[in-house]
Amino acid sequence: MRPALQTWRARFNLNRHIAPPPRENLELFLRGARTSTTTSRNASTPNGRGRTGIVLVLVTSAIGGAAYISYGSSGSSGSKESLNKTSFTPFTLISKEPVSSTSSVLTLQPQYGALGNSIRNVWTTGVWSVQIKQPQLQIARAYTPLPPALTRPADASSAPLRLLVRKEHNGEVSGYLHRLSEGATVELRGPTLEYKIPQNVEEVLFLAGGTGIAPAMQVTHALAGRAKVHILWATRKREDCIGGVSDTRPLPASGLLSALKGMLGMQATADIPKTETSVDEKGLIVQQLEAMKREAVTVEHQLSIDYFVDEESRFILSETLSALVGCPDGKAGATDQQGKKLIFVSGPDGFVKYWAGPKQWAGGREIQGPLGGILSKLNLSGWEVVKL
Repeated sequence: MRPALQTWRARFNLNRHIAPPPRENLELFLRGARTSTTTSRNASTPNGRGRTGIVLVLVTSAIGGAAYISYGSSGSSGSKESLNKTSFTPFTLISKEPVSSTSSVLTLQPQYGALGNSIRNVWTTGVWSVQIKQPQLQIARAYTPLPPALTRPADASSAPLRLLVRKEHNGEVSGYLHRLSEGATVELRGPTLEYKIPQNVEEVLFLAGGTGIAPAMQVTHALAGRAKVHILWATRKREDCIGGVSDTRPLPASGLLSALKGMLGMQATADIPKTETSVDEKGLIVQQLEAMKREAVTVEHQLSIDYFVDEESRFILSETLSALVGCPDGKAGATDQQGKKLIFVSGPDGFVKYWAGPKQWAGGREIQGPLGGILSKLNLSGWEVVKL
């Protein structure tokens, strides 16, 4: 043992209190502390009164190091939660399934503990998200988990987390996630409840742009058995929704017939033939949407989906929305005795702003802000708009 270490241990008699750390770890802490020692000397008075501070730095480093060696690897302890709102916990990337050339579904399993207690309530409460940390840059981004796949347990809280992640241009976290290989460790924090769904919802119209389909699927899952849901999913390319066939057809952009149909709330049959498509020809998200649609077979619980693809010149039109939210029989909006009708808008900021106006910041948090965009120009009597 080096004389300096012998003298230091003898002076503070650390052997009576804690087991000494391995020599290489202790020397590492001492080498790291020398930088602090130099700084302390420079800050001390000329007669060397700062030396007491130097000794305290060394003692703190050694004790902290010993504590880390003793307890730092206890991540598998049952006393810790697999997911919590205050600290990041490790998950394992068990699969990465491509959806398109730019998007994948990542499946994450906690490295210890079970997810049940952490997320059981939020699955049936509303729209929620988790944060993922990019360890090199120490930044985090929020992602909305998908409902469990059909091959997973019926109880969503016992299934692994599945995230739809698009690799954004210059996206620090999305790029990091797409570079990971199966078996990699990913750090998560949450869950964060973004919106609590009222109990008396009877009908939902969901405008989803791109990966905004994930919150739409969460809402559908949460409302299973008690509300009708109609999803309008807009994507840039067909590859994002391969095999997706609309249940209804958007109305034409102009013309007297279009206006008349909009006033009457009429819709035509789908303009894309509903031919049978094999599972292999359908995208991963489309497969799950269709499975969710097959499960929604009661009068109270129905799911319909329309696909809008930019490269096919198929867009969501205001006439389409007028037909879906209009009151052709002249009835007034929902009363306190009637169920709520909600319009959700989710997707990139530009998508949300175009349809409902931007969200705003107030008091250090994000709020809904006034209704703007296309929806502000429509008759939405009886409908409430929610921006996600």
